[in-house]
Amino acid sequence: MQILQIHWAFPPTTGGVESHVADLSIGLARRGHDVTVLTGEHAPRAHPELTVLRSDLLSLERIRSSPDTSFWPRPDLLSELGSILRRVGPDVVHGHNLHHFSAGPALALDRLRAQHRFPVHHTFHETWPDVLHDEPVYRAWEGNYAVSRHVRDECARRIGFAPELRPLGIDTARFQANRPVLSGAGLPTILHPARLLPWKGVHLSVRMIGVLAERGIRARLIITDTARIADWDDELTAYRAEIVGMIERLGVGDLVELRAVDYSAMPALYEEADVVVYPTVAEEPYGLVPLEGMSCRRPVVASRSGGIPETIVDGVTGWIVPRDDVDAMATRVTQMLADPDAARRMGDAGRERVVEHFELERFIDAMEDSYRESLIAT
Repeated sequence: MQILQIHWAFPPTTGGVESHVADLSIGLARRGHDVTVLTGEHAPRAHPELTVLRSDLLSLERIRSSPDTSFWPRPDLLSELGSILRRVGPDVVHGHNLHHFSAGPALALDRLRAQHRFPVHHTFHETWPDVLHDEPVYRAWEGNYAVSRHVRDECARRIGFAPELRPLGIDTARFQANRPVLSGAGLPTILHPARLLPWKGVHLSVRMIGVLAERGIRARLIITDTARIADWDDELTAYRAEIVGMIERLGVGDLVELRAVDYSAMPALYEEADVVVYPTVAEEPYGLVPLEGMSCRRPVVASRSGGIPETIVDGVTGWIVPRDDVDAMATRVTQMLADPDAARRMGDAGRERVVEHFELERFIDAMEDSYRESLIAT
């Protein structure tokens, strides 16, 4: 099949949706499909197995500078998307979060779908806001998917539309680790891999390191220093400064490292970690980080937030703690550091769970089936 994937951003921008679109596209290409990714990323990363195209139609910088979207879809951008579609000649189009940021791309895509009769699939990676509420064109598309029960139920509650549940998969061949947790001679390593945005709870992990130190437990914390993200509300710079200031105030500068890591290097970072923490303070739509950590046999401590309880089995593959509860985080991390055997059993259980329920290849199987069924029906 000729498959066109559409999303606002793409690596090197860091984020769960961006990494999923890359993994899905590469996985489909390795099965012999011709895959093109269309994105608003200003300098998207090339990949030898994909065609990656850029369009201002999806540029978040351009959209944010033009808040009046009443004129969408603009004739020039509608023409541009039409030109791209003629160039690609897709059998199937799959959009991701096209109900966000601007209605223009989805409205333009829907018009062209009617003209050229290609099936369109759409994944809701999160729920709100739905900028298509006045014209919910996705309801007529051939496939709509929610990445978690949380997102599906929130879609039903907020917009009166429940997409099909389709949890995302993890490349378990890529996300695996050989070093047993807590087997090194140095300080244990706690990893918080997340975008530097307030709702990701990085400040809680820093405070937790301070609490552990007060309890006489020294552990080091690695925070992924994400400089390139889809930062719609311009929060990254101020929040990073807040985190750096907090590290200095708590006197834990020798224990906390902000490390710039590309997505391609993430498996090696999980290999270095002993425990993964993910204390999001808002509703996490799904959360690939817990699955990546579990796939690498790392026990996870995460907040009870959104879709996280759908992946972590509390007390089996990790621990789920109340949101904003630093003491609960510190207690669960202390418990694992004190009992390496139990931590390793959790890690092993996590790996088994991901392989059984969240394997990327099975996810791609399901998407291929959906694409083919929609081609037959169109």
